[in-house]
Amino acid sequence: MSSDSTVSAHAVERAGVNAIPEALADIIAKQLEWRADAGIVQTNIVAHTGADGFSRLARQAEFGGDVASQQNYVLVDDFVGQGGTLANLRSHIVRGGGFVLGATVLTGKAHSAVLALSESTLEALRKKHGKELENWWCERFGFGFDCLTESEARYLLNTPSADRVRNQIAAAVQA
Repeated sequence: MSSDSTVSAHAVERAGVNAIPEALADIIAKQLEWRADAGIVQTNIVAHTGADGFSRLARQAEFGGDVASQQNYVLVDDFVGQGGTLANLRSHIVRGGGFVLGATVLTGKAHSAVLALSESTLEALRKKHGKELENWWCERFGFGFDCLTESEARYLLNTPSADRVRNQIAAAVQA
C-alpha cells in the first residue's frame, strides 16, 4: 500500500453532507492502492451549489484536519466551478507540510479545466483594478490576487470596476 493519499473536498451543504467527493476519493484510492484521507474536511458552509461567481468568491471554503507532513495528496471533488474550493484545500495541505500532486473532478466548467493562474491574467487583473483592490482583497480574504485560480481572476477581470467587485462581494456575503 502506497503512502500517497487522495483527499476529498467533502462538505456540509444546506441539503446535508455532499458525500460524492468522498466516495470518489475512496474509489480512486482503492484503484491506486492508496490511502483515502477522510480526516481533512471542509469546516464551513459555503453554499456554492448553484451560486454565482461573486458568491463563490465571497464565501471561501475553509479546511481543517491534520495533514501528514511530506505526504503526497491528490485532491478530489465532484465539480469545479471556479476552482476556489480546490485551491483552498491545496493551501491547507501545503501549509500543513504536504504535497499536492494534482486534482481530479467528475465534472465542471470548461473554462475551469486549468486551475493555475497565468502570469498574463494576473498582470491584466492588477493593471485593470490596481493595488488598492488587491490590498482590500488581501485584508478581506488573507491572500493576494496571485493565489486566485485562472477562472476566479478572469471573473474579476471581467468586472467593470474595483468598486463593483467590492459591492458584489459585500452583497454576496449578505445574501
